[in-house]
Amino acid sequence: MDGVLCDYDLHKRLRALQAMTGIPAQQIHNRVWGSGFEDQADIGTYQDSDSYLDAFCQHLQHRITRQEWIEARAASMTAYEDVLEAAEHLGQNDKIAVLTNNVPLLKDTLEVVFPRVVDVFGAKIFFSCDMAIGKPDPEIYRRTAALCGSSVEDCLFTDDKLENVEGAITAGMQGIHFTDARSFLQKLRSTGTYLA
Repeated sequence: MDGVLCDYDLHKRLRALQAMTGIPAQQIHNRVWGSGFEDQADIGTYQDSDSYLDAFCQHLQHRITRQEWIEARAASMTAYEDVLEAAEHLGQNDKIAVLTNNVPLLKDTLEVVFPRVVDVFGAKIFFSCDMAIGKPDPEIYRRTAALCGSSVEDCLFTDDKLENVEGAITAGMQGIHFTDARSFLQKLRSTGTYLA
């Protein structure tokens, strides 16, 4: 999702949190992202949104509300409309899904934070926090394929992080490293997957 279906700008999120809390952005980064907390949250350390938000605030060393967390997350995301339109086109004839390394609170608020992705993918949005495993572990791709009712050999995976694409290929999928929308769509056309 982040980096493929939208631009995710952590600096914008840090600036939004700084405006809310008065804590300098670099301190916020060090306390939350620099601590490894988010990586652990991505793989299901926190079972629900409330426990995740409590832990986020503990690392932040400042209490923010659920709504403030949502606003800061949404401020960091700008939809890639051309990629979303391509996904809509693909979804007319093929199964499409999202696999994201992400936390319970984003899962529970995605319709507010990024409604466009829910419009396009519906219920086929899978979160690492539900699987207690994350990309690039090959097992997460196998589980996601199974949840989609597909074999890994029939799946094509894309990600902006090369190591995540390599994990999918190790699992048996085809893979395309996403660098920008134009080259991604060209690569899709070359596979015969996307012909518009």
